[in-house]
Amino acid sequence: MKSILVHIHDDAGQNARLQAALDVARYYSGHLTCLQAMPFAAYAGEPFTGAMIAYEAYAETMEATRTRIEAQLGKEGVPWDWIDSRGSGSVAVMMHSQLTDLIVLSPTGKLTDPDAALPIVGEIATKVRAPVLAVRDDHIGFDPSGAALVAWNGSPEAAQAVRNTMHMLTAAKAVHIACIEEDFDTHIPAREAASYLSRYGIKAEVHARAKSGTVADTLGSITAEVGAGYLVMGAYGRSRFAEFILGGVTRSLLADAALPLVLSH
Repeated sequence: MKSILVHIHDDAGQNARLQAALDVARYYSGHLTCLQAMPFAAYAGEPFTGAMIAYEAYAETMEATRTRIEAQLGKEGVPWDWIDSRGSGSVAVMMHSQLTDLIVLSPTGKLTDPDAALPIVGEIATKVRAPVLAVRDDHIGFDPSGAALVAWNGSPEAAQAVRNTMHMLTAAKAVHIACIEEDFDTHIPAREAASYLSRYGIKAEVHARAKSGTVADTLGSITAEVGAGYLVMGAYGRSRFAEFILGGVTRSLLADAALPLVLSH
């Protein structure tokens, strides 16, 4: 975890994202990259129009955000750089994340909330190979050495999440694997995931439970029981469209999880 990318946007989750990214970079003696995207660049060449006015107002907000955050970064003792990009936030993150170890975003906010984070975490988690750390607006600070809970259902996404977060799991003071009743018969049982981790010196405890309420509810109960500081999970085991229409564990946790999520697809 030497290269950390954080999405910069003037929304209610900005402080939580930045602090989590700083905590990770500081813990691993890593480098922080702040990425800020200008979504209205396509209209910049149309003077005397409403689009031009919107562009100028947005540019002023972006500049004020950058000035404020750079002043903070100068006091943090973490090496950093800044990227100004053009285009949507999701495209910008995908473009600049090829050599990134961790991407820090906010869970998707409510579309009715003007201060909510941009709804890009789902797209990023499914299209970028680096894991995504999603932190709630009110969750300030992230401890990479905290206890980790791995949500295991035997899927390729779950396996990828374990592989992608090996640095974090190695640093965790305890690692727990949660397996819910409906996933007991998966082709890769939780005990094999624990055996895999043991080869890296990680002793993981398996918690196999009957589902109580939804899968997200059951995971929440196990999280509280083991005192997990963050949840590792494979994101979107079925298509994002199916998750949107039918609901799903990823969607539920992004909306309601009380702790940071580390997502891989």
